[in-house]
Amino acid sequence: MKTVFIVWLKEMLDSLRDRRTLWAMVLGPVLIMPLFVILPQKLMIDQFEKQESAVITVAVSGGEHAPGLMAFLRSDPTIGVIESDDIEPLLREKKALVGLRIPENFEADLAQEKQPGQIVVLSDQSKMTADVQMTRVETLLMIYAQGIVAQRMAARGVDVTLLAPFETEYQNLATSQQMGGKYLAMMLPMFTILWGLVGGMYTAIDVTAGEKERLTLEPLLVTPSGRVQVVSGKLLAVITTSLAAIILALASMMVAFMIATPEMGAADGAVTYTVSMQTALLVLLAAFPIALMFGALEIAVCLFARSFKEAQNYIVPLQFVVLIPAMAVMLIPDFTPGLPTYAIPIFGSNLILRDLFLGTAGGLEFGVVLASSLVYAAIGLVFAVWQFHREQVLFRT
Repeated sequence: MKTVFIVWLKEMLDSLRDRRTLWAMVLGPVLIMPLFVILPQKLMIDQFEKQESAVITVAVSGGEHAPGLMAFLRSDPTIGVIESDDIEPLLREKKALVGLRIPENFEADLAQEKQPGQIVVLSDQSKMTADVQMTRVETLLMIYAQGIVAQRMAARGVDVTLLAPFETEYQNLATSQQMGGKYLAMMLPMFTILWGLVGGMYTAIDVTAGEKERLTLEPLLVTPSGRVQVVSGKLLAVITTSLAAIILALASMMVAFMIATPEMGAADGAVTYTVSMQTALLVLLAAFPIALMFGALEIAVCLFARSFKEAQNYIVPLQFVVLIPAMAVMLIPDFTPGLPTYAIPIFGSNLILRDLFLGTAGGLEFGVVLASSLVYAAIGLVFAVWQFHREQVLFRT
């Protein structure tokens, strides 16, 4: 163990001198992670608030056939009306956001009460804000239609309340903390897995291909240290930087949640983002075999490279291997897997991390993930040691 510790200390000192390692281990998680929370949240809220309060310009064709509707639209201060026989160019040139095409017989159909009038609503759905604008106009049209219905029923002496025999009230049974856990379960598992790979990436490259370039690998191999001890010390350095990156990434995300709290529709309008000490420890316990597996794989792959740059090219595709199952868990958040699913590499780790943040993790599922991850990590370690015994790999230039 003393030899392993010496190799670990040497590699950690070398890694900490490298700015790229510091970026991947410290600056990246601390600076990048909050941006994933604060910046999109702020942009979405600002954009939504602007669209909700902005004046919508509505282009109307055939407005003379619906004087009542035109008067209703003009009475709304958030609506600007442009009348034109050809409204499509106005929409394409962004002079209007929504268009209404009113048929010639619209008012006559309303007066006869035999068939409903018809209005064609036009908009450019390629615009990101088109849905908000359409919804606001559709709401106004619905209010106008309800007013007409109320007038017809009043003329017949019928109580308008007959149209609404009951009211619906929605109650969210989830607490603010459970709603916060839902959001954490969407975001943090993916970033935990990702930084488990990226956090130790530059250290793994530095202790393998980097040493080849510096010509310091050969002196290390001729020492009395065994290959297993050398690999173990290097792997321990990679795991250290990976776990440090994970801890910093999760901590910075939690701080970001407190600064810019995403609204998730809790019953009282508030969302609480707290993680118990037990959950935090279980997350780190689940992250350890992940970091071990990635670290061993990165060392084995980077050792094959001739240079630092070539090793980077080998590592980049691994990020897609990590992101694909992570994105799958995000896209199907209510997926209830069977027990064997938790043994799938990376995917099972994402699932158990999701369950931990939701507070629904089971002991059996956690044990399956932990045991299977350790098995995959052991396979990766054996592969890395095997690579260190191959001279055609060690001295590949």
